[in-house]
Amino acid sequence: MREPRTPVDNVRAAAGWVVERTLATKSPSSVFLQSALARLDEPEHALLRELALGTLRWLRRLDHVISSASDRQIDAIDPALRTPLRIGAYQLLFLDRIPPHAAVHEAVEHARRMTHKGGASFTNAVLRRIARDRSLSAWEVRESDPVERLAVEQSHPTFLVRRWLKVFGEQATTDLLAANNRPKAMQLLAFRDRGGRELLAESLIDQGIDVEPSTLSPAGLIVRQGNPLHTDDYHRGDFYIQDEGSQAAALLPLPRPGERILDAAAAPGGKTFALQAIQPDVDAVMADVSPARVSTLRRNLKRLGRRANLLVADATRSPFSGSFDRVVLDLPCSGTGTLRKHPELKWRISESEVGRLSRLARRILAGSAERVAPGGLLVAITCSLETEENERVIESFSAQSPEFEPVALEDVLDFSPAQHVIGPGAWRLVTGGDHDGFTAHILRRRR
Repeated sequence: MREPRTPVDNVRAAAGWVVERTLATKSPSSVFLQSALARLDEPEHALLRELALGTLRWLRRLDHVISSASDRQIDAIDPALRTPLRIGAYQLLFLDRIPPHAAVHEAVEHARRMTHKGGASFTNAVLRRIARDRSLSAWEVRESDPVERLAVEQSHPTFLVRRWLKVFGEQATTDLLAANNRPKAMQLLAFRDRGGRELLAESLIDQGIDVEPSTLSPAGLIVRQGNPLHTDDYHRGDFYIQDEGSQAAALLPLPRPGERILDAAAAPGGKTFALQAIQPDVDAVMADVSPARVSTLRRNLKRLGRRANLLVADATRSPFSGSFDRVVLDLPCSGTGTLRKHPELKWRISESEVGRLSRLARRILAGSAERVAPGGLLVAITCSLETEENERVIESFSAQSPEFEPVALEDVLDFSPAQHVIGPGAWRLVTGGDHDGFTAHILRRRR
Protein backbone atom coordinates (compact mmCIF):
# COMPACT_ATOMS: atom_id res chain seq x y z
CA MET A 1 0.00 0.00 0.00
CA ARG A 2 1.36 3.39 -0.97
CA GLU A 3 2.23 5.79 1.84
CA PRO A 4 0.05 8.92 2.20
CA ARG A 5 1.25 11.75 -0.01
CA THR A 6 2.91 14.72 1.63
CA PRO A 7 2.31 18.29 0.41
CA VAL A 8 5.43 18.11 -1.76
CA ASP A 9 4.02 14.94 -3.37
CA ASN A 10 1.03 16.99 -4.55
CA VAL A 11 1.84 18.30 -8.02
CA ARG A 12 0.68 21.89 -7.39
CA ALA A 13 2.31 22.13 -3.98
CA ALA A 14 5.46 20.59 -5.48
CA ALA A 15 5.44 23.23 -8.21
CA GLY A 16 5.09 25.87 -5.51
CA TRP A 17 8.06 24.40 -3.65
CA VAL A 18 10.18 24.51 -6.82
CA VAL A 19 9.24 28.16 -7.41
CA GLU A 20 9.88 29.16 -3.80
CA ARG A 21 13.26 27.46 -3.53
CA THR A 22 14.39 28.74 -6.93
CA LEU A 23 13.54 32.35 -6.08
CA ALA A 24 15.07 32.08 -2.60
CA THR A 25 18.42 30.65 -3.76
CA LYS A 26 20.88 31.05 -6.60
CA SER A 27 20.49 27.43 -7.66
CA PRO A 28 19.00 26.60 -11.08
CA SER A 29 15.34 25.66 -11.14
CA SER A 30 16.36 22.30 -12.63
CA VAL A 31 17.93 21.26 -9.30
CA PHE A 32 14.64 21.57 -7.42
CA LEU A 33 12.59 20.36 -10.37
CA GLN A 34 14.50 17.07 -10.51
CA SER A 35 14.02 16.58 -6.77
CA ALA A 36 10.28 17.18 -7.03
CA LEU A 37 9.89 14.97 -10.11
CA ALA A 38 11.39 12.05 -8.19
CA ARG A 39 8.49 12.22 -5.71
CA LEU A 40 5.71 12.22 -8.30
CA ASP A 41 4.25 9.66 -10.66
CA GLU A 42 5.37 10.04 -14.26
CA PRO A 43 1.93 11.14 -15.59
CA GLU A 44 2.23 14.20 -13.33
CA HIS A 45 5.68 15.23 -14.55
CA ALA A 46 4.49 17.33 -17.50
CA LEU A 47 2.09 19.33 -15.32
CA LEU A 48 4.78 19.92 -12.70
CA ARG A 49 7.17 21.31 -15.32
CA GLU A 50 4.42 23.44 -16.83
CA LEU A 51 3.37 24.93 -13.50
CA ALA A 52 6.85 25.56 -12.12
CA LEU A 53 8.57 26.88 -15.25
CA GLY A 54 5.48 28.69 -16.50
CA THR A 55 5.09 30.52 -13.20
CA LEU A 56 8.76 31.53 -13.23
CA ARG A 57 8.48 32.74 -16.84
CA TRP A 58 5.41 34.85 -16.22
CA LEU A 59 6.21 35.85 -12.62
CA ARG A 60 6.10 39.62 -13.12
CA ARG A 61 2.86 39.55 -15.11
CA LEU A 62 1.27 37.20 -12.57
CA ASP A 63 2.26 39.54 -9.73
CA HIS A 64 0.66 42.42 -11.62
CA VAL A 65 -2.62 40.52 -12.01
CA ILE A 66 -2.59 39.40 -8.36
CA SER A 67 -1.94 42.97 -7.21
CA SER A 68 -4.77 44.25 -9.40
CA ALA A 69 -7.20 41.58 -8.15
CA SER A 70 -6.30 42.10 -4.48
CA ASP A 71 -5.76 45.89 -4.46
CA ARG A 72 -2.42 45.21 -2.77
CA GLN A 73 1.11 45.40 -4.10
CA ILE A 74 2.68 41.97 -4.18
CA ASP A 75 5.26 43.02 -1.56
CA ALA A 76 2.40 43.80 0.85
CA ILE A 77 0.98 40.27 0.59
CA ASP A 78 2.04 37.68 3.16
CA PRO A 79 5.09 35.90 1.64
CA ALA A 80 3.54 32.53 2.56
CA LEU A 81 0.59 33.31 0.27
CA ARG A 82 2.47 34.53 -2.77
CA THR A 83 3.34 31.10 -4.14
CA PRO A 84 -0.20 29.61 -3.86
CA LEU A 85 -1.53 32.77 -5.49
CA ARG A 86 1.04 32.65 -8.29
CA ILE A 87 0.52 28.95 -9.04
CA GLY A 88 -3.26 29.40 -8.93
CA ALA A 89 -3.20 32.52 -11.12
CA TYR A 90 -0.95 30.81 -13.68
CA GLN A 91 -3.43 27.95 -14.02
CA LEU A 92 -6.38 30.32 -14.39
CA LEU A 93 -4.72 32.59 -16.95
CA PHE A 94 -2.64 30.15 -19.01
CA LEU A 95 -4.03 26.60 -18.69
CA ASP A 96 -7.47 26.17 -20.23
CA ARG A 97 -7.60 22.44 -19.56
CA ILE A 98 -7.63 22.87 -15.76
CA PRO A 99 -11.13 23.69 -14.40
CA PRO A 100 -11.14 27.03 -12.54
CA HIS A 101 -12.72 25.53 -9.42
CA ALA A 102 -9.95 22.93 -9.19
CA ALA A 103 -7.21 25.56 -9.54
CA VAL A 104 -8.81 27.76 -6.88
CA HIS A 105 -9.48 24.87 -4.49
CA GLU A 106 -5.92 23.53 -4.67
CA ALA A 107 -4.45 27.00 -4.14
CA VAL A 108 -6.70 27.64 -1.13
CA GLU A 109 -5.72 24.30 0.43
CA HIS A 110 -2.08 25.10 -0.24
CA ALA A 111 -2.52 28.50 1.43
CA ARG A 112 -4.27 26.90 4.40
CA ARG A 113 -1.29 24.62 4.95
CA MET A 114 1.14 27.51 4.63
CA THR A 115 -0.62 30.05 6.86
CA HIS A 116 -3.97 30.52 8.63
CA LYS A 117 -7.68 30.56 7.87
CA GLY A 118 -7.64 34.26 7.04
CA GLY A 119 -4.85 33.71 4.50
CA ALA A 120 -6.82 30.91 2.86
CA SER A 121 -9.89 33.16 2.64
CA PHE A 122 -7.81 35.94 1.08
CA THR A 123 -6.37 33.52 -1.48
CA ASN A 124 -9.87 32.28 -2.29
CA ALA A 125 -11.22 35.81 -2.82
CA VAL A 126 -8.32 36.93 -5.04
CA LEU A 127 -8.34 33.84 -7.27
CA ARG A 128 -12.11 33.92 -7.65
CA ARG A 129 -11.82 37.48 -8.97
CA ILE A 130 -9.19 36.33 -11.46
CA ALA A 131 -11.34 33.32 -12.41
CA ARG A 132 -14.10 35.68 -13.49
CA ASP A 133 -11.75 37.26 -16.07
CA ARG A 134 -9.34 34.56 -17.23
CA SER A 135 -7.77 36.64 -20.01
CA LEU A 136 -4.60 38.68 -19.62
CA SER A 137 -6.24 41.45 -21.64
CA ALA A 138 -8.75 41.88 -18.80
CA TRP A 139 -5.89 42.90 -16.50
CA GLU A 140 -4.47 45.84 -18.40
CA VAL A 141 -1.01 47.11 -17.51
CA ARG A 142 -1.41 50.86 -16.95
CA GLU A 143 2.15 52.16 -16.98
CA SER A 144 2.91 55.57 -18.47
CA ASP A 145 6.45 54.51 -19.45
CA PRO A 146 6.09 52.35 -22.60
CA VAL A 147 9.25 50.37 -21.79
CA GLU A 148 8.01 49.62 -18.28
CA ARG A 149 4.63 48.62 -19.67
CA LEU A 150 6.20 46.25 -22.21
CA ALA A 151 8.44 44.74 -19.53
CA VAL A 152 5.48 44.02 -17.25
CA GLU A 153 3.31 42.71 -20.07
CA GLN A 154 6.04 40.33 -21.26
CA SER A 155 7.33 39.54 -17.75
CA HIS A 156 10.94 40.71 -18.07
CA PRO A 157 13.18 43.05 -16.06
CA THR A 158 12.76 46.62 -17.27
CA PHE A 159 16.49 47.28 -17.60
CA LEU A 160 16.88 44.28 -19.90
CA VAL A 161 14.02 45.35 -22.16
CA ARG A 162 15.49 48.86 -22.34
CA ARG A 163 18.87 47.39 -23.36
CA TRP A 164 17.41 45.19 -26.06
CA LEU A 165 15.32 47.99 -27.56
CA LYS A 166 18.52 49.99 -28.08
CA VAL A 167 20.43 47.07 -29.60
CA PHE A 168 17.78 45.17 -31.58
CA GLY A 169 14.97 47.66 -32.17
CA GLU A 170 11.28 47.42 -31.31
CA GLN A 171 10.10 44.54 -33.49
CA ALA A 172 13.06 42.24 -32.83
CA THR A 173 12.82 42.93 -29.09
CA THR A 174 9.10 42.16 -29.07
CA ASP A 175 9.80 38.89 -30.88
CA LEU A 176 12.63 38.07 -28.45
CA LEU A 177 10.44 38.68 -25.39
CA ALA A 178 7.71 36.47 -26.82
CA ALA A 179 10.22 33.70 -27.63
CA ASN A 180 11.57 33.79 -24.06
CA ASN A 181 8.07 33.09 -22.76
CA ARG A 182 7.55 29.99 -24.90
CA PRO A 183 8.80 26.53 -23.87
CA LYS A 184 11.45 25.08 -26.15
CA ALA A 185 11.74 21.66 -27.71
CA MET A 186 14.44 19.23 -26.61
CA GLN A 187 17.32 18.94 -29.07
CA LEU A 188 19.78 16.12 -29.52
CA LEU A 189 23.37 15.93 -30.75
CA ALA A 190 24.03 12.82 -32.88
CA PHE A 191 27.50 11.38 -33.47
CA ARG A 192 28.82 10.63 -36.95
CA ASP A 193 30.69 7.52 -35.81
CA ARG A 194 27.40 6.10 -34.44
CA GLY A 195 25.64 6.50 -37.77
CA GLY A 196 24.84 10.21 -37.54
CA ARG A 197 21.47 11.82 -37.07
CA GLU A 198 19.82 9.85 -39.87
CA LEU A 199 20.35 6.50 -38.14
CA LEU A 200 19.47 7.96 -34.75
CA ALA A 201 16.26 9.45 -36.15
CA GLU A 202 15.24 6.08 -37.61
CA SER A 203 15.81 4.34 -34.29
CA LEU A 204 13.92 6.96 -32.26
CA ILE A 205 11.00 7.07 -34.70
CA ASP A 206 10.71 3.28 -34.46
CA GLN A 207 10.30 3.74 -30.69
CA GLY A 208 7.54 6.35 -31.06
CA ILE A 209 9.72 9.46 -30.68
CA ASP A 210 8.87 12.15 -33.22
CA VAL A 211 12.03 13.97 -34.37
CA GLU A 212 13.16 16.14 -37.26
CA PRO A 213 16.58 17.42 -38.42
CA SER A 214 17.90 20.70 -37.08
CA THR A 215 18.33 23.44 -39.65
CA LEU A 216 21.11 25.06 -37.62
CA SER A 217 23.39 22.13 -36.83
CA PRO A 218 24.42 19.32 -39.18
CA ALA A 219 24.45 16.95 -36.19
CA GLY A 220 21.20 18.04 -34.53
CA LEU A 221 17.73 16.57 -34.12
CA ILE A 222 14.67 18.34 -32.69
CA VAL A 223 12.29 16.27 -30.57
CA ARG A 224 8.66 17.07 -31.34
CA GLN A 225 6.98 14.39 -29.26
CA GLY A 226 8.03 11.67 -26.84
CA ASN A 227 10.85 11.28 -24.36
CA PRO A 228 14.13 10.00 -25.84
CA LEU A 229 15.64 9.64 -22.35
CA HIS A 230 13.66 6.43 -21.94
CA THR A 231 15.20 4.78 -25.01
CA ASP A 232 18.07 2.34 -25.44
CA ASP A 233 19.74 4.96 -27.65
CA TYR A 234 20.20 7.22 -24.64
CA HIS A 235 21.67 4.49 -22.45
CA ARG A 236 24.02 3.42 -25.27
CA GLY A 237 25.30 6.98 -25.50
CA ASP A 238 24.09 7.52 -29.06
CA PHE A 239 23.17 11.16 -28.38
CA TYR A 240 23.77 14.09 -26.07
CA ILE A 241 21.10 16.62 -25.13
CA GLN A 242 22.21 20.00 -26.48
CA ASP A 243 20.52 23.06 -27.91
CA GLU A 244 20.95 23.32 -31.68
CA GLY A 245 22.31 26.86 -31.28
CA SER A 246 24.95 25.63 -28.87
CA GLN A 247 25.93 22.93 -31.36
CA ALA A 248 26.20 25.45 -34.19
CA ALA A 249 28.31 27.86 -32.12
CA ALA A 250 30.78 25.10 -31.23
CA LEU A 251 31.20 24.16 -34.90
CA LEU A 252 32.43 27.58 -36.03
CA PRO A 253 34.30 26.52 -38.12
CA LEU A 254 33.98 22.76 -38.63
CA PRO A 255 36.90 20.80 -37.09
CA ARG A 256 39.63 19.03 -39.06
CA PRO A 257 40.80 15.42 -38.47
CA GLY A 258 43.45 15.24 -35.76
CA GLU A 259 42.94 18.83 -34.65
CA ARG A 260 44.27 19.40 -31.11
CA ILE A 261 41.60 21.17 -29.08
CA LEU A 262 41.52 22.67 -25.60
CA ASP A 263 38.05 23.18 -24.11
CA ALA A 264 39.16 25.48 -21.30
CA ALA A 265 35.87 25.88 -19.41
CA ALA A 266 34.39 22.62 -20.52
CA ALA A 267 31.69 21.36 -18.14
CA PRO A 268 29.28 19.81 -18.88
CA GLY A 269 31.07 19.08 -22.18
CA GLY A 270 28.76 20.21 -24.95
CA LYS A 271 31.30 22.14 -27.03
CA THR A 272 33.77 19.25 -27.21
CA PHE A 273 30.98 16.73 -27.81
CA ALA A 274 29.71 18.81 -30.75
CA LEU A 275 33.22 18.84 -32.26
CA GLN A 276 33.56 15.08 -31.71
CA ALA A 277 30.13 14.49 -33.22
CA ILE A 278 31.32 15.93 -36.53
CA GLN A 279 34.96 14.84 -36.35
CA PRO A 280 35.59 11.86 -34.01
CA ASP A 281 39.36 12.11 -34.58
CA VAL A 282 39.90 15.42 -32.80
CA ASP A 283 42.40 15.28 -29.92
CA ALA A 284 40.52 16.92 -27.04
CA VAL A 285 41.61 18.20 -23.65
CA MET A 286 38.74 19.23 -21.36
CA ALA A 287 39.41 21.42 -18.32
CA ASP A 288 37.24 23.09 -15.72
CA VAL A 289 37.96 24.96 -12.50
CA SER A 290 35.41 22.96 -10.48
CA PRO A 291 36.22 19.39 -9.37
CA ALA A 292 32.49 18.64 -9.12
CA ARG A 293 31.95 19.81 -12.69
CA VAL A 294 34.89 17.73 -13.88
CA SER A 295 33.15 14.74 -12.28
CA THR A 296 30.09 15.60 -14.37
CA LEU A 297 32.31 15.69 -17.45
CA ARG A 298 33.67 12.26 -16.57
CA ARG A 299 30.16 10.80 -16.24
CA ASN A 300 29.08 12.29 -19.56
CA LEU A 301 32.17 10.97 -21.32
CA LYS A 302 31.53 7.50 -19.90
CA ARG A 303 27.88 7.37 -21.00
CA LEU A 304 28.73 8.65 -24.47
CA GLY A 305 31.76 6.39 -24.87
CA ARG A 306 33.93 9.41 -25.75
CA ARG A 307 37.58 9.97 -24.98
CA ALA A 308 39.28 13.16 -23.79
CA ASN A 309 41.95 14.18 -21.33
CA LEU A 310 40.34 15.66 -18.21
CA LEU A 311 41.79 17.94 -15.60
CA VAL A 312 40.86 20.55 -13.02
CA ALA A 313 42.33 23.89 -14.13
CA ASP A 314 41.63 27.60 -13.77
CA ALA A 315 41.23 29.11 -17.24
CA THR A 316 42.52 32.48 -16.02
CA ARG A 317 45.90 30.85 -15.25
CA SER A 318 46.36 28.11 -17.81
CA PRO A 319 48.63 25.30 -16.50
CA PHE A 320 49.55 24.03 -19.98
CA SER A 321 52.97 24.42 -21.52
CA GLY A 322 52.03 23.25 -25.02
CA SER A 323 49.79 24.85 -27.63
CA PHE A 324 46.56 23.87 -29.36
CA ASP A 325 45.10 24.24 -32.84
CA ARG A 326 41.87 25.48 -31.31
CA VAL A 327 41.04 26.83 -27.85
CA VAL A 328 37.31 26.88 -27.15
CA LEU A 329 36.00 29.03 -24.31
CA ASP A 330 32.51 29.01 -22.85
CA LEU A 331 32.85 32.43 -21.25
CA PRO A 332 30.97 33.26 -18.03
CA CYS A 333 27.92 35.40 -18.76
CA SER A 334 24.45 36.37 -17.56
CA GLY A 335 22.78 33.75 -19.79
CA THR A 336 20.30 36.14 -21.39
CA GLY A 337 20.13 33.87 -24.43
CA THR A 338 18.76 30.99 -22.35
CA LEU A 339 15.87 32.67 -20.48
CA ARG A 340 13.27 30.37 -22.06
CA LYS A 341 15.10 27.37 -20.57
CA HIS A 342 16.19 29.08 -17.34
CA PRO A 343 13.41 31.61 -16.65
CA GLU A 344 14.62 32.21 -13.09
CA LEU A 345 17.60 34.10 -14.54
CA LYS A 346 15.25 36.97 -15.36
CA TRP A 347 14.88 37.72 -11.68
CA ARG A 348 18.60 37.44 -10.87
CA ILE A 349 20.21 39.45 -13.66
CA SER A 350 21.37 42.96 -12.82
CA GLU A 351 23.53 45.63 -14.41
CA SER A 352 26.22 45.05 -11.81
CA GLU A 353 26.24 41.28 -12.43
CA VAL A 354 26.68 41.82 -16.17
CA GLY A 355 29.70 44.01 -15.37
CA ARG A 356 31.21 41.49 -12.95
CA LEU A 357 30.86 38.61 -15.40
CA SER A 358 32.34 40.69 -18.21
CA ARG A 359 35.45 41.40 -16.14
CA LEU A 360 35.83 37.69 -15.34
CA ALA A 361 35.40 36.81 -19.02
CA ARG A 362 38.26 39.16 -19.93
CA ARG A 363 40.58 37.42 -17.49
CA ILE A 364 39.65 33.96 -18.77
CA LEU A 365 40.07 35.02 -22.39
CA ALA A 366 43.52 36.50 -21.73
CA GLY A 367 44.66 33.49 -19.67
CA SER A 368 43.58 30.91 -22.25
CA ALA A 369 44.71 32.75 -25.37
CA GLU A 370 48.34 31.97 -24.53
CA ARG A 371 47.71 28.33 -25.42
CA VAL A 372 46.68 29.03 -29.03
CA ALA A 373 49.30 27.89 -31.54
CA PRO A 374 50.41 30.24 -34.33
CA GLY A 375 47.75 29.99 -37.01
CA GLY A 376 45.36 28.44 -34.46
CA LEU A 377 41.85 29.51 -33.47
CA LEU A 378 40.50 31.15 -30.33
CA VAL A 379 36.76 30.57 -30.15
CA ALA A 380 34.90 32.56 -27.47
CA ILE A 381 31.25 31.60 -26.95
CA THR A 382 28.57 32.93 -24.62
CA CYS A 383 24.88 32.19 -24.16
CA SER A 384 24.41 35.95 -23.75
CA LEU A 385 22.99 38.64 -26.02
CA GLU A 386 24.60 41.49 -24.07
CA THR A 387 27.14 43.74 -25.79
CA GLU A 388 29.23 44.11 -22.62
CA GLU A 389 29.66 40.35 -22.34
CA ASN A 390 30.53 39.90 -26.00
CA GLU A 391 31.71 42.74 -28.24
CA ARG A 392 33.20 44.82 -25.42
CA VAL A 393 35.10 41.80 -24.04
CA ILE A 394 36.58 41.01 -27.47
CA GLU A 395 37.44 44.66 -28.12
CA SER A 396 39.30 44.87 -24.81
CA PHE A 397 41.15 41.63 -25.51
CA SER A 398 42.07 42.63 -29.08
CA ALA A 399 43.49 45.95 -27.90
CA GLN A 400 45.90 44.09 -25.64
CA SER A 401 46.57 41.13 -27.98
CA PRO A 402 47.24 42.47 -31.49
CA GLU A 403 48.59 39.07 -32.56
CA PHE A 404 44.98 37.88 -32.84
CA GLU A 405 42.74 38.86 -35.75
CA PRO A 406 39.08 38.07 -36.53
CA VAL A 407 38.42 35.19 -38.91
CA ALA A 408 36.49 36.01 -42.08
CA LEU A 409 33.61 33.68 -41.22
CA GLU A 410 31.97 33.95 -44.64
CA ASP A 411 34.96 32.06 -46.03
CA VAL A 412 34.90 29.16 -43.57
CA LEU A 413 31.20 28.46 -42.93
CA ASP A 414 29.44 26.03 -45.20
CA PHE A 415 26.23 25.38 -43.27
CA SER A 416 23.24 27.47 -42.18
CA PRO A 417 24.88 29.54 -39.36
CA ALA A 418 26.54 31.68 -42.08
CA GLN A 419 23.43 33.87 -42.19
CA HIS A 420 23.98 34.87 -38.56
CA VAL A 421 27.38 36.53 -39.07
CA ILE A 422 27.17 40.03 -37.56
CA GLY A 423 30.67 41.35 -38.16
CA PRO A 424 34.34 40.39 -38.60
CA GLY A 425 34.76 37.09 -36.75
CA ALA A 426 31.43 37.64 -34.96
CA TRP A 427 28.30 35.47 -35.03
CA ARG A 428 25.05 35.84 -33.10
CA LEU A 429 21.93 33.74 -32.85
CA VAL A 430 19.06 35.58 -31.16
CA THR A 431 16.63 33.42 -29.19
CA GLY A 432 13.72 32.29 -31.36
CA GLY A 433 12.27 29.32 -33.20
CA ASP A 434 13.51 26.17 -31.48
CA HIS A 435 16.84 27.53 -30.28
CA ASP A 436 18.38 29.53 -27.45
CA GLY A 437 20.52 32.61 -28.06
CA PHE A 438 24.31 32.46 -28.49
CA THR A 439 27.14 34.76 -29.48
CA ALA A 440 30.53 33.60 -30.77
CA HIS A 441 33.74 35.37 -31.72
CA ILE A 442 36.38 33.48 -33.71
CA LEU A 443 39.92 34.86 -33.75
CA ARG A 444 43.09 33.50 -35.37
CA ARG A 445 46.59 33.87 -34.01
CA ARG A 446 48.86 35.29 -36.69
CA ARG A 447 51.66 33.00 -37.79
